[in-house]
Amino acid sequence: MFKIMGALLLCAASTVATAQVQSEIFVIQASPSGREATIKIPVGAVSTFSANAAKALVGYADSQVEAMRLSGDVRINVRGFSQPIEIKADHVLLELTADEAPYQVGRQSARPAHQLRSTEIIVGGDDSQTFVGHVVFTVQTSAGAMQITADRVERKLAPATGA
Repeated sequence: MFKIMGALLLCAASTVATAQVQSEIFVIQASPSGREATIKIPVGAVSTFSANAAKALVGYADSQVEAMRLSGDVRINVRGFSQPIEIKADHVLLELTADEAPYQVGRQSARPAHQLRSTEIIVGGDDSQTFVGHVVFTVQTSAGAMQITADRVERKLAPATGA
């Protein structure tokens, strides 16, 4: 009897924990000025990415970075430090960098989970925020810091889709 109840409690607890996982979603919107959005991600943190078109940038300014322009229905799934991250855009410059030393849970660190610079923040009613004007968003991932630089970024939370 106790074994059955224990197993049921464990199943219920794991179901509740799974249901509470949230994805952090960044939607990068096109800039009216034509300035290109840049996403810098440690290569080990990228789980998948897709786009209608991709162009590798040979001879990029930084030889330590693999860079490419992605356009048309861009989707990048990232293994975040505490939750999955999904990036959606129509056109971005993707810079893949070397992985950093892992971020340690429970240890004092100078690296906060999120850092943000923006000219204006618009808070939405559905767990969303829109950042406008010289946005620089830094988020910790499983392989180091990821940075989004754009003129306009919407950030929202949604139930994880298994990314």
